[in-house]
Amino acid sequence: MYQIVQDCNWSVELGLGFAHKGPTSSTHLYYPSPPSGTSNLIQMENEILEELRRTRTLAMSLAKEVDVKNQRLWELERKYDETSATLGRMIAEKDRLHQAFADGYRSYFPSLTYQVLAEMRKMEFIGVHNEKLKLELECQMRNMHFMRLQNEKLKDDLVNQSQELEQQAKEMEKQRAKVDLERKNLLAEKEKLKDQNGFEGDYSLNIQLDALKEELAEKVDDLHDMETLNQTLILREHMSNVELQDARKELINVLPNVLDIVTIGVKRMGEVDQKPFQDVCLQRFSGEDWEVRAVEQSSLWQEKVKDPGWQPFKKMTKDGKLQEIIDEEDSKLKELRRLWGEAAYNSVVNALLELNEYNPSGRYVVKELWNFKEGRRARLKEVIDCIVQQLKSLKSLKRRR
Repeated sequence: MYQIVQDCNWSVELGLGFAHKGPTSSTHLYYPSPPSGTSNLIQMENEILEELRRTRTLAMSLAKEVDVKNQRLWELERKYDETSATLGRMIAEKDRLHQAFADGYRSYFPSLTYQVLAEMRKMEFIGVHNEKLKLELECQMRNMHFMRLQNEKLKDDLVNQSQELEQQAKEMEKQRAKVDLERKNLLAEKEKLKDQNGFEGDYSLNIQLDALKEELAEKVDDLHDMETLNQTLILREHMSNVELQDARKELINVLPNVLDIVTIGVKRMGEVDQKPFQDVCLQRFSGEDWEVRAVEQSSLWQEKVKDPGWQPFKKMTKDGKLQEIIDEEDSKLKELRRLWGEAAYNSVVNALLELNEYNPSGRYVVKELWNFKEGRRARLKEVIDCIVQQLKSLKSLKRRR
């Protein structure tokens, strides 16, 4: 009449829909036997038993997994408590040692602290003194470089003056020879006329000589007048140059505030262009780091350009004049071209050439009126024309308003 299901752990009583955990020994489940002839009920009972078996297996697996995880959680909590306690003891020990060291240091080493501070002040004073000596040395190097350039210029001027004096001496020698020849010819002519005409010849010759002397005196006076006029013109030219330089300096100071035309403006001669370095750094570095790298490299080469001890030039004669050009075999320039390319190389070379032309004695950046459209130094007339044009535009704009 009843079917029995044995299990070591679980027992399920279907009639009541109830399950409980039993002892290790066998547990009996009793089901009423279905009446014969009811096959559907038997099939349903078998399906229920199969489902209960699967549910029992899953429940056992989950229970074991929960037990394992609870055990691991307990182990982790225990290790955490031990680690926290150990860390607390270590922090307390560190604080105790730090306090003991501080107390001992203050107790036993006050004189050592004073000596260290005194030595630090001494080193700081020495550093400031060394920096001052370095600046003085750089100033002396600039002065020596300026004196060397001045000496070379004076030497060139002396050579030119010597050549001019030699040329003048040759011309005077030719004139003297010519005058001597004319005098000899006149004396010969005089003797000839004297032999031919006697007294009348002497009288006529004296008249000719007097006329020649008068003409010569007039030419000498004209020569003196021309020399005086030449000196006056030289003085006026010098004064005009001084006035022009003052005018250029004043325009350099005020032009950025009154002129917004891009054709004429103020250019910083000897300044290294940053754009070639920015282009290279933009390709090599990512993010915002490329801007910092570009500024670092352009500033580094600007300092090298300003260094009077670096002279990457060589002299050559062109059109009969001694000129300084860039020495392309200079080690720093070759390294610059190899690492940063042709554009950066040209930027540094242009800065060197500009300083060598506009400020060779100081080797620092100077301002100059510049025609950006034609890439040359701007004339005062061009700058004044631009200012006048700007004023006319402003007046026209005011009238329209």
